[in-house]
Amino acid sequence: MSKPVIVIVPGAWHKPVVWHDVVQQLHTAGFEAIHVELRTVGSTTTPLHGLTDDVTAVQSVLGELAGQGKKALVLGHSAGGLIGSNATKGQDNVIGMIYMAAFVIPRGKALLDLLGGKPLPWMEYKGDRVFGRQEMLADVMFNDLNAEEQKKWMTEMTHTSAALFATPSGSEPWKNGIPCAYIFCTEDNALPFVVQQEMAAQLGPEAKAATLESGHCPFLSIPEQLVDAIQMLEAQMRATYS
Repeated sequence: MSKPVIVIVPGAWHKPVVWHDVVQQLHTAGFEAIHVELRTVGSTTTPLHGLTDDVTAVQSVLGELAGQGKKALVLGHSAGGLIGSNATKGQDNVIGMIYMAAFVIPRGKALLDLLGGKPLPWMEYKGDRVFGRQEMLADVMFNDLNAEEQKKWMTEMTHTSAALFATPSGSEPWKNGIPCAYIFCTEDNALPFVVQQEMAAQLGPEAKAATLESGHCPFLSIPEQLVDAIQMLEAQMRATYS
């Protein structure tokens, strides 16, 4: 079968520009790639959008691809793991999901539950919005980038709807016949490697995996290696879905 379309479900706070390089490199590697703009990120709608709205945005893309007869491989980063998990439900053209330094959340649990029920020290709640504390973001998000790049990408961060963190997940694709894989980021200060490993264990012994020596955002620090990992996992998963 032809290569699936890589549907990128980003995490919280980041504007779409942070994924531009990887999307272009995936195209060069022969993949069609689509970055989904989440409604919970940077929204000014009142009330702010929540998980259901993000899921709808992803499913809209998946539905369009299905109408074109195209298969999709979902790549969820960070909070995008939660969104992607729920968006794959009932989508027959999804042939797999890759979690990248991402939350693998059991049905009935919310992001905030996995954070111990309260925001992390570098997260700042302002009413219905959640921000990253500027004085901590360089080390948390961009610890493997130089100072100039840290400053650049910090300006491309915005708020995320607090509702995203409080809404329970309603789907576990790894229990519903969807092949899953995990890309570990060993130097991640936002979602530590050991936590990634604990969550990835839910995917089962058949789940494929790749490991990158990077911080939370390999799409900025080592985009070439990230694309290589995606290609490797897609090839390994191909035997499962072909």
